[in-house]
Amino acid sequence: MNNVESTKKLSEIMMMPLAAKSLSTLAELGVADLLKEVPLDIATIANACNADKTILLNMFKIVELFGFFSINPNDVIENNTGSDLLTSDHPQSMRHFCMLFGEEYYRGYEGLRHTCQTGQSGFKNVYNQTLYQYLDNTPDRASVYDLAMRDFSRPVGTLLARTFPEVFNQAKSVIDIGGGSGVISTELVKQYQHLTACIFDREDVCQRSAKSIPAELKTRIQTYSGDFFKHIPEGYDIYLLKNVLHNWNEPSCGEILNNIAQSLENGRLLIIEPLVEREESSPRLLFNALFQSVICEDGTYQRSLSSLETLFSQSGLKMVQTNKLATGHTVIELSKIQ
Repeated sequence: MNNVESTKKLSEIMMMPLAAKSLSTLAELGVADLLKEVPLDIATIANACNADKTILLNMFKIVELFGFFSINPNDVIENNTGSDLLTSDHPQSMRHFCMLFGEEYYRGYEGLRHTCQTGQSGFKNVYNQTLYQYLDNTPDRASVYDLAMRDFSRPVGTLLARTFPEVFNQAKSVIDIGGGSGVISTELVKQYQHLTACIFDREDVCQRSAKSIPAELKTRIQTYSGDFFKHIPEGYDIYLLKNVLHNWNEPSCGEILNNIAQSLENGRLLIIEPLVEREESSPRLLFNALFQSVICEDGTYQRSLSSLETLFSQSGLKMVQTNKLATGHTVIELSKIQ
C-alpha cells in the first residue's frame, strides 16, 4: 500500500469501534424487536426508544454498510436477515452477545495498554474487580452475560451433537461444567433422547438457567451449583468443559483439570476451546487470543494444543481424539490415565 492507501486504512481501523458501538447500542435499544412486524420511520423508532432521530439514523447508516437493517426512502427502516439476529426471540439471536461486547468488554479493552505492559487483566484494571466479581455485583448485567454466552454457545451445541454421535450414543449422562444458561445441555438432550444432563455452575447462574430450561426437558436437565475450583460432582459419563480454560491462567487451569480428573472415573472429558496455533491466520481466533488476556484472569494467554497437552499430562489425563468444528473451536476428547 502507498501512503494514501495506508492512511485511509488506518483511519478505517480507528473508526471501527463506532460501527461496533452502533450495533451494540441498537441491540441495547431493542430496535430489531420494534421492527419485527412492519418497517417504521426513523421518527417513530426514535420516539419509542427515547432517542435523537438524527443520531439514530446515522447509526443505522453505519451498520447498514455491514449488512444490518435496510434504510428505505423517507428514512423508513426495516429488518433484514442480518438485523433479524438482533431480535430477542430469533433461534440464532446474537442480541445479548452484542450488548455484552459493546458495554462491559469494550470498556474492559481500555485496559489493553495495562495488559500489554504487565500481562495482567485489563478488565480488572479498569473495573477494579475481576469479570466474575463484577457479575456478582451487577445481577442485571449478569443476566445479559448469561444470555450472551447462550448466543455464543448455541451453534457449538448443535455441531457438537452432530460431530460426536459415537460418544453420546454410548453415554447416559453428561455434566456441563460452567454450563451457564444450559444451551449446550439443551441441544444435546434434544438430539439424544436417552441422555440426561446436568448444568454445573455458580449458584446465581444455576438459578437463572433453571428458569430457561424448556418445559418439555425439565425432567432430563438438572442444575447443580458449586465451585469447580473446589469439587466437581462424580458419576457422569461425559464431562463437558466449553470455553472455560481460556478464561484462566495456567495454575487455575491446572486446578480445574485436577478436580475433573478426580471425578472422572471411567467417563470421558470433552474440552471445547478456540485454540490458537503459532501459524494461525483466522481473524476471529487472533482477536479472541488478545481478548482473553485483556478480559480474563491475570496472566491468561491463548492456548495451543501442545500447551494444553502439558496441562493434561500433569492432571493425569490423556487425549483420545481431536476434532475441529466449523465455529473454529477444537474439541478434545480425553480419558483418565489408568
